[in-house]
Amino acid sequence: MRSLYIHIPFCEQKCYYCDFCSFVVGENDIECYIKKLCAEIVKKGTGESLKSVYIGGGTPSLLNNVQIVTILESTQKAFTINSECEISIECNPNSLTIDKLKAYKDGGINRISIGVQSLNDDILKAIGRVHTSLDVYKIADKIACYIPNFNFDVMIGLPNLTIEDLINTLEKLISFAPTHISMYSLILESGTPLYKRVKQKLVQLPNADYVVEQYDAGLNYLQSNGYDRYEISNFAKQGYQCKHNLQYWQCGEYYGAGLNAHSYIDGARYCNTNSLEEYLKGDFQPNYLEHLTQSEKIEECIMLAMRTACGLNTVNLKAQLGYDIIKEKSKEIDWLIKNKFIERQGDNLCICKDKFYVSNSIIEKLL
Repeated sequence: MRSLYIHIPFCEQKCYYCDFCSFVVGENDIECYIKKLCAEIVKKGTGESLKSVYIGGGTPSLLNNVQIVTILESTQKAFTINSECEISIECNPNSLTIDKLKAYKDGGINRISIGVQSLNDDILKAIGRVHTSLDVYKIADKIACYIPNFNFDVMIGLPNLTIEDLINTLEKLISFAPTHISMYSLILESGTPLYKRVKQKLVQLPNADYVVEQYDAGLNYLQSNGYDRYEISNFAKQGYQCKHNLQYWQCGEYYGAGLNAHSYIDGARYCNTNSLEEYLKGDFQPNYLEHLTQSEKIEECIMLAMRTACGLNTVNLKAQLGYDIIKEKSKEIDWLIKNKFIERQGDNLCICKDKFYVSNSIIEKLL
């Protein structure tokens, strides 16, 4: 089964660290965009059943209830949405309201992801977030009444973030009983306002060793509170792993709708334009990016699977893509096992629990 990603590129204010396709625009742009987006969804529709739908951004919770319902109705018109389909929407705490929660539930949304990042207001201000900790507290205890399956995003590696700050944030967020928590490390992207401030020495980021300490502290705290790590940055209560995330990590196929949205269909990648003007005038013909070769499929499968806690199933890799990694990478695998970077779990190769934060170096040896 395939999935569908829907991109909403609008924000109240762009975060200082963000290099996603998002920007601040007026209401007229939003209305025009929604009409075009819904037309694209309908045109791409095949009637097939979807595993998941993910409305991301940007800040989808900026849209009003009618706009969100219109998108959902277009999706239901274009595809088959059964009771097992996970339908997620990204929200900011300051733009999420009880009325929106009701509308989301009535429209069929069954999972919410809230971008908290931190509950330290000084840190939030330093990274350009528009919400405050109070905004989180005002809405957090209302979410489960309408949509019990919800995620909080937090970040490590932020300016002036201490381990005490991180644990304080996690402790307070867990008190609201989320089913899922994502803990991402800040990536300093060239050209962003934060990048410029760091280069000008106006802002100082923690060093790599301290970020690893933050990750380990967060990992231990989450696991001790019943959140199992199923991917490097993602933790969930039992039975609440994000289906849409897993679709990507398991090399599943997906449609992308909206500005700069990517699709992966029949082994080929496509990407919509990142120009709002072109998108509003266009005819939904995505730019062809590439058709993955067999070796590229193998590399991607290894890279994505090794990011997950269950690791790479070597038997499936051989059966599906004809690649015997145990034979082809025997020396590398033996070395990684001997030095306790990876371990065998049945037919799977898995990164050892205490080595996830150096996963990129481990994966490179298997490619």
